[in-house]
Amino acid sequence: MKSPRMLIPTLTLLALVACGIPAGAQTRDDVQIALERTDDLIARAQEIVTGTDNQQAIDELAAAVRLQADARVQFSAAHFRLALDLTLRARLRADRAIALVKGLPDPDRVLAQLERTRELLDRVRERIEECDAERARSLLRAAFEMQVRAETSAREGRYLAALQLTLSARERAHKALRICNLEDNLREAAERALTRTDEVISRAREVVQEHANERARQALERAIEVQGEAWVQFRAEHFEASLRLTQSARTFAHRAIRMAGGR
Repeated sequence: MKSPRMLIPTLTLLALVACGIPAGAQTRDDVQIALERTDDLIARAQEIVTGTDNQQAIDELAAAVRLQADARVQFSAAHFRLALDLTLRARLRADRAIALVKGLPDPDRVLAQLERTRELLDRVRERIEECDAERARSLLRAAFEMQVRAETSAREGRYLAALQLTLSARERAHKALRICNLEDNLREAAERALTRTDEVISRAREVVQEHANERARQALERAIEVQGEAWVQFRAEHFEASLRLTQSARTFAHRAIRMAGGR
């Protein structure tokens, strides 16, 4: 198992994709463009959030403004990689502020669902390609295309569309398995997901310990609580319930990392 310090979670990479920035981008021009895009999003968030009584959205927007100001400081000092990290985090906070006011799906939840679908597609690809049923292979290709569209929607901040598309992609993958008289190995999938969530929670513990933050601690406590229940369901061989719970726990863990200022 990879050490939590060495782990670069898929969800973090999806967060970069969702912000429209290649993970390796760190030139001055790349970061300048990223900063300008974040400025535009924060301005939009201010229009939407101002005048509302949604305190959580107000807090998220304030955090976005602070992170963006820090990003500008680091950019001026030619610390481009750090500036990029800060502006991406600011953009996610602004996205969350908008989602809270508009009643849209939580971006953290959408990114977690995108990750779950991607894991499923990668897991079943070889088994479906070996199946003689052309319809099953066609369904899997459609699922991959739909997943790409879902990730594109997330990149553009259209989280509701992203959620609908990734769930549809997952449904097509399961249908392809059924056509081939195959069953997704839920036990294996649940065990793998649980192990992955344990790693993310370990990373969250490190970040929260280094950067004390009450909301981050609460999110981490919730992640640990839900993950404990996920393991209980797994041991009872309720694998689908275990999968749903561990995915929720992972979302809370990533939220704790973000709230504590980690990546």
